[in-house]
Amino acid sequence: MSRQITQPLNQVRLTNVAVVRLSRHGHRFEVACYRNKIVNWRQGTETDLTEVLQTERVFTNVSKGQFASTKILKQCFDTSDEEVVCRFILDKGAVQVSDQERAAQLESTMREVASMVAEKCVDGNSGRPYTVTQIRDAMKGAGYMVHPTRNIKQQFLDCVRLIKKKGVLDIERAKMELCLTLLASGGGDDDVSSRRRKALDLLTAEGISRGDVTPATGDDDSKVIFKSDPSKYRRLEEIAKDESVGGRLDITRQCVTESGDVALGSELERRAMAQQ
Repeated sequence: MSRQITQPLNQVRLTNVAVVRLSRHGHRFEVACYRNKIVNWRQGTETDLTEVLQTERVFTNVSKGQFASTKILKQCFDTSDEEVVCRFILDKGAVQVSDQERAAQLESTMREVASMVAEKCVDGNSGRPYTVTQIRDAMKGAGYMVHPTRNIKQQFLDCVRLIKKKGVLDIERAKMELCLTLLASGGGDDDVSSRRRKALDLLTAEGISRGDVTPATGDDDSKVIFKSDPSKYRRLEEIAKDESVGGRLDITRQCVTESGDVALGSELERRAMAQQ
């Protein structure tokens, strides 16, 4: 006698879903969602419930296809309206992530952090950028672990700090190129020259070396072009707006890096000096 295994009528099997789970009054409730829609719903960019849920039903266990009874819904949510309950669970519940999804998310975050470090940092001696592969190796060597939910920029700063601390790479934040424009005040050339000198004195006091300041060209003293560490930007902006300077600060290049071919002899000499 042949036997046929059938699926119970009160069970629905769903695959390739993201589950949002909520525990309430000792009962577990779940809704089955499309993977890429939960964040959109919580950010407010998706408001159509049918685009978020695979089925507008409330489950006690999505993987087993078991529905929550009307009696339990009424008891726990004061309503048996499943659409209302689904919205509540979507807003308040916790998204369940599988080990494979978590690993993929961590790998994606790792790539983002490494790419940002490679884009915004350079070799401390040569001023040349590192490749993403070099940064990934340095992150591994320093024992840096990414966090799945922390801000990428903050993780970038933490990563650079740890790589420097461990000495895995000679790495520095790439400097920004800024232009401080002295605004017209009606005081003539002498006034512009005086304000330029004042600006240079204030920049020097903030640690901007004369070597990072581009010499003025021609007779135009109204612009001061210089390079600075990005962490000093807010203070430099305050200097530009100082009454004694009367200027405006603009970013001309986000990251200043060396490029082009390098002579083999000079590169070997540089490396030898770095090892001393």
